[in-house]
Amino acid sequence: MSLQHAILGLLSYEPMSGYDMKSFLDNSINFFWSAQLSQIYRDLGTLEKKGCVSFHIDAQEGRPDRKVYQITPEGEKAFHDWLQKFPTALSSAVRDEFSVRIFFGSRIPKEELGFQLRRFIKEQQEQISSFAYVKKVVESYSKSISAPEEELYWKLLLNRSNSVAQTLIKWAEESIQELENIDKDQRKD
Repeated sequence: MSLQHAILGLLSYEPMSGYDMKSFLDNSINFFWSAQLSQIYRDLGTLEKKGCVSFHIDAQEGRPDRKVYQITPEGEKAFHDWLQKFPTALSSAVRDEFSVRIFFGSRIPKEELGFQLRRFIKEQQEQISSFAYVKKVVESYSKSISAPEEELYWKLLLNRSNSVAQTLIKWAEESIQELENIDKDQRKD
């Protein structure tokens, strides 16, 4: 998936400025998709050249004017074509630095690896805590765009992310236990 598809999807709900898109991403779906403001504006420019989006200037008093983008019929078609195209793989390729660290865990003291696993658990717990806020944003936004049917699909992703985080916590706790058991076994010998 490209950021351009995410932008077209957001604009299929309502016209937005690049800043509005960044704010929406940061406050709702950043647990599975994020982007920098510079990336958003770069891709908006590309989408404009392709004829997928257009914009109008929204004059503001006391602040700079805003470019408000809307999806064009060509953009709607491109977005729907992308949605209809089934990906060859449903799981995305992952580059996970923490997993590489675990892979080479024998090169550091077990206590250090245990410390890193505890930090990982804390990070996952903080992410789970943030899901309550995201859920409120999702509920509010789906009502503000008069598309309450979207809420179900957004919550499906929220539930998926919550389940993944819970599973990762369980894995990390079991890993810590295994490391502690190795130490206990070595002390017995």
